[in-house]
Amino acid sequence: MKNNVLITTLTQRLLPAYSGVAFVLSVVIGLTIWLTGSNHGLFLTINQQHALMPTQFWLAFNLLSYSKFFILPTLLIVLTFVWRRDKLANVILLIIVYYAVFAGLKHLIGEARPYMVLPEGSFFWINLYENAVKSAYLSFPSGHTGNMAVFAFSMNMLFFSNKKGLQFLMLALVVATALARICTGWHWPLDVLASSLIGYLLVKICFAINLKYFKRKNNARY
Repeated sequence: MKNNVLITTLTQRLLPAYSGVAFVLSVVIGLTIWLTGSNHGLFLTINQQHALMPTQFWLAFNLLSYSKFFILPTLLIVLTFVWRRDKLANVILLIIVYYAVFAGLKHLIGEARPYMVLPEGSFFWINLYENAVKSAYLSFPSGHTGNMAVFAFSMNMLFFSNKKGLQFLMLALVVATALARICTGWHWPLDVLASSLIGYLLVKICFAINLKYFKRKNNARY
C-alpha cells in the first residue's frame, strides 16, 4: 500500500496531468516534423517571419538565454537562495545536469546548423557574439532554449505553482526564445522543440529527488 502511494505521489510530481498532455502533444508534433521531413521547410517558414518583431527583440532573447553568459542560472540561484533555500541543492544539481546533458548531446549528435546546410542568402541569419565556426555542428539540442526552459519551468515549480497567469508567462518566454533561435537563423524547429522537452524533464526529475533524504542518510553513518 505504501509503495503504491509513493509511486502515485512521485508520478504526480514528475508529470501532472495537464503537463503530461502538453508533453505528449509536443512529442507527437516533434515526431511528425521528423517523419515528414519538414524540419527544413518549417525552419524557412518561421525564419521568414523574423520581421514581425524588431531584430533587437530576438537578439535580446539570444543574449538573455546564452548559457555561456550564465545569466539565467545565476538569477535562478539567487532567487532560490533568497526565497526557497530548501530547494537550493536541487537547483544547483539541475544546473549542473543541464550543462552536462546539453553539452554531451551536442557533441554526440553533431548536427549541422542551418547556415551550414542551406544556401547563403536563402534565409535570415544574424550573429553578434556566438562562434559560428566552433558551433557549426552543435545545432541539436538548442542550449539557449534549454536554458530558458530550465529557468522557466523551475520558476513555475518553485514560485508559481498556483499562479496560472505567471506559468503561462514563463511558457511564453520559452516559446519566444525558441522562435528567436529560429528567426535569427541558428536552429532548426526540432532543435528548439526537443530542448524544451529535455529542459522540462530535467526540471521534473531534479526536483523530484529528495536530497535531504540522502543528506540524512549520510549523516546517520557517522
